[in-house]
Amino acid sequence: MKRICITGYNSFIGKNFFKKYKKSLKISPYKNNINNLNEIKKFLKNKKITHFVNFAGLSRLKCESNEIECSNTNYNSIKKIINYLNNLDNKPHFIFVSTSHVYDYSKMKLKETSKTNPRNTYAKLKLKSENYIKRNYKNYTILRLFNVYGKKQPSGYFISDMYKKIKNNEKILIDQSIRDFIHVKTVSKIINHIIKNKINGIINIETENPIKLIDVIQKIEKKLKKKANIKIINKSSKIISNISLLESLNFRFHKNEKNFNL
Repeated sequence: MKRICITGYNSFIGKNFFKKYKKSLKISPYKNNINNLNEIKKFLKNKKITHFVNFAGLSRLKCESNEIECSNTNYNSIKKIINYLNNLDNKPHFIFVSTSHVYDYSKMKLKETSKTNPRNTYAKLKLKSENYIKRNYKNYTILRLFNVYGKKQPSGYFISDMYKKIKNNEKILIDQSIRDFIHVKTVSKIINHIIKNKINGIINIETENPIKLIDVIQKIEKKLKKKANIKIINKSSKIISNISLLESLNFRFHKNEKNFNL
């Protein structure tokens, strides 16, 4: 039987995964501070977990305001957990939720082997954690998530922030940049697929259906029936994914799952 420990139980993705699979999977949510290794050890004792899914971590905005706390939570805690799991007789499958922000901007669709060039503290620490896992643990999967969205998304994400700014008539500076988006429910399905099929390695998690950020704002305007206070900046960037690896692992998107639907 698969026994799964998840950290970041209250995170946007962690909460959705737990809600979707709590009845079909044996999930033990760790609800305390991920920086307290002794508490994690106590929590895991006698549980005989087969999978450890790390949803925990500070957001990009919180990392910008407190780099020391971010370093402890987003890197040092991962290092400590990996070192601990390495000492277990039965080493669980470690699934690490990373980010597309480890990549550089590119006109081409990004593959898992594409050049990395993180541009902020959050992304740098995600890549640092990735590298530590790869060097020090064998049974791992690293998920490079692109732009995740869905209902009740907290602030700090593009779509939730645009909703707030449009509602409050705040000025929005936007350019012609293009991004990939994926619904949080689809992300949860992919994680479940990885667990069921014992998939390892680094995987881009996306739909390969890019959209301009300005078009996303227009969809939000239509949803809210309210015009945004927009100023368009004359520049652009592109971070879009190649998902051939994900699809080669027999994950199949259901009808409309690749479409961007608010």
